[in-house]
Amino acid sequence: MIVQEQLGVRSIESSDDLSETRLEALGYIFHGHFPPAEGKRPAVRAGCNVLHFARCAKLEKAADTEAKIWFRTIGIAKIHLDQVIGENRWKWCKVCERDITQKNINER
Repeated sequence: MIVQEQLGVRSIESSDDLSETRLEALGYIFHGHFPPAEGKRPAVRAGCNVLHFARCAKLEKAADTEAKIWFRTIGIAKIHLDQVIGENRWKWCKVCERDITQKNINER
């Protein structure tokens, strides 16, 4: 676990851990289901396999049965999720995506 934290990736084990991570409001949090090691990947259902800013209010709706991972940077998150979940099998939260777009517009 220490090595993972140095790389900027940490598994969130409990709802208390999720709450504490959200209070820090740093980084990004993914929630969803990991595909099986072998065999066919199941269809991705709506509202699952989503990446959020740590402060996003929609994280409260994430199911307790879903895996949750914290990432330090978006670059680390993208590489990790593309490798583990698969490209085009995860997405940004729509609210967070709007925030990013608005921030880019404001900076121009």
